[in-house]
Formats: sequence, C-alpha cells, structure tokens
Amino acid sequence: MLKKKIGIIMVLLFVVVLLAGCYEDATINTYSDPSFDENTITKLAIFPMKNTKIAPGESRTINRKIAQGIHKRDPNIEIMSSNEAVNILNDKGLADEWAEFLADYNSSGVPNSKTLFKIGDALNVDGIMQGEIVNVYQSDGTYGGSLGTTRVTVRYSILGIDSGKLLWEASSDGIRKTATTMEDAPPLIEAILLAQDKIMDNLPF
Repeated sequence: MLKKKIGIIMVLLFVVVLLAGCYEDATINTYSDPSFDENTITKLAIFPMKNTKIAPGESRTINRKIAQGIHKRDPNIEIMSSNEAVNILNDKGLADEWAEFLADYNSSGVPNSKTLFKIGDALNVDGIMQGEIVNVYQSDGTYGGSLGTTRVTVRYSILGIDSGKLLWEASSDGIRKTATTMEDAPPLIEAILLAQDKIMDNLPF
C-alpha cells in the first residue's frame, strides 16, 4: 500500500514538472520626441548600463549587443563604445560631472542642457545612449509551489546634444522563470537580455 502511494506521488510530481515548463516574456514601452527622426543621430556614444549587479563579462555582452543592434538597423551611425566614452570623460576630468548630471536627470526628469552639451562636445558626438536597470525581482522556486522567477526592468534613453533634451526612451520588463518548481531564480543576465532584445526590436533607427 505504501509503495503504491509513493508511486502515485512520484507520478504526480513528474506531471507537475512536465506542466511547469520554461517561461520567458518581455514587454515594451517607448517614447519618441516629435523632433526626432532617423537622421538626427550620426555619432552615438553608448555608456555602461547603470545599477547592474553582474559580472564584467556579462556587462560587456550587454553593451556589445545594443551596439550591434543599432548597427544592424543603421550601419551609417558611428558608435563610440562605452569603454572609449568613459575613458575620454576620465581623461578630461568630466566623470564626476556626468555622474551628477545623471543623478539630477533621474530625480527631475529634465536634462541639464548645458552639461549635456559640454559632455557631448568632449566626446564629439551628437547623441548619448544610457541604459539602466530600474527594478529587479528574484524569487527561488518552492517545493511543489511557485517557479523560480527573475524579473527585471531595463530602460534605455537617447539624449540629443544639439537639442539638449530626451529624444527617445524605451523600457522593457524581462521575465524568466525556471522549468520546475524546485530551482533557484534564473540568473539576472537572462532576464536582462530578454528585456534588451525587446528594446532592440523597437530602436528608433
């Protein structure tokens, strides 16, 4: 009798595993300034994504993917890598000023056009792209209960140097769940890449 009950339990657990499956999804919200068109940006500096708690190699993957996505949409756009942009600002003593600009912009929602022009002039670009991790949620799976889940909100913004304002912005929620109910939450990078892929499908170029 006991063996029969154990057998039934094992079958039920197996069915649960099969039904759980793997789940991934991403949503998208975008904004474009009326003055922005595909000819507005000819040279774009891409800065490292903010608020990330990932390995350096994963960060490089994120930066490389967004650059490749832009080039795929418009090969004529000249892209300045995140390393080059950061090095130039460090060499010219503008790293702290850029950090202050981002902090003020995040709190007010209005870019300081004077600082933006100064940074753009130092980089010799007409647009700056900044990525950011806005929200992160991770939960491990529970035995016979919920799936391991990682959800992250990624936002990318393009700031125009000449106009001194936000030209384009997109945010995406990347959601990754485990295949079974007994696994740890998926790695953060997997949800980030899901969100980033959705954003790349909606680039303005």
